[in-house]
Amino acid sequence: MIKGIVLSIINHKGGVGKTATTCNLGHALARIGKRVLTVDMDLQCNTTATLYGSDRPRYSLYELIDPEISENEIIEKCIYGTSYENLYIIPNIPETAAIEQRIIKKYPEGLQLFRNKLRSYVKKNFDFILIDNPPNLGTFVLCSLMATDFVIVPSETGSKYSMEGLNEAVSFIEDIRENQNEELRFLKVLLTKVDQRMIVHKVSISQIRNFYPKEKVFKTMIPTNTAVQQAEMLGITIFKHRSNAAAAIAYSNLAKEVIKTIGVLKKNS
Repeated sequence: MIKGIVLSIINHKGGVGKTATTCNLGHALARIGKRVLTVDMDLQCNTTATLYGSDRPRYSLYELIDPEISENEIIEKCIYGTSYENLYIIPNIPETAAIEQRIIKKYPEGLQLFRNKLRSYVKKNFDFILIDNPPNLGTFVLCSLMATDFVIVPSETGSKYSMEGLNEAVSFIEDIRENQNEELRFLKVLLTKVDQRMIVHKVSISQIRNFYPKEKVFKTMIPTNTAVQQAEMLGITIFKHRSNAAAAIAYSNLAKEVIKTIGVLKKNS
């Protein structure tokens, strides 16, 4: 049985579908009975807007990641239910940006605080923990990876910069694994915003699948789908907006593939 798996969604390029993947993969896992916690590490707070709403939370990532707050049970106050069964969130607020300097001043202990406050509690209480990260490879992403088991890297097809951003993200993951978190593993590349009618998308898919071993690229691809953008505008997941949309079906398949992949890795480790 899979339990307490911490997954980070990263890519230092913006617009590749990190937030959509966090929210919709999280809801897909919750729909098949998994207890899921999402963590909004991005200062844009888009995962918070989708799963928590516009009200300001009393407790948030700010309190959890602040080196000056040492309360052991703070994480329980930071976790909120959502309108979706089995799906929970630690929301974020823009003011969390001010904490970066405090984390840096406390180096190297500051980078471990998020891990220390998060892992022991969530691994006992959730099946999957999905962390949505900012579009960079900075301090907050580093804090995430220190607490992470597996990383998914979404890569937008059809962009000439997608391979460059993908390779930099994967290299960063390996560097963290070798030097700071030996439990960290690059899980797979997730191809997003796919339109196989377009030649440039087919070329992009071929480049990634030829460069990376097939076991490092998800078979499931997330199609370009106006329903995803509509759901984001409405502040809901694709399943609540249109559960039979092509992207909804893809995220359901992705959830099953994630479970299967991690199950095999756990069995062979």
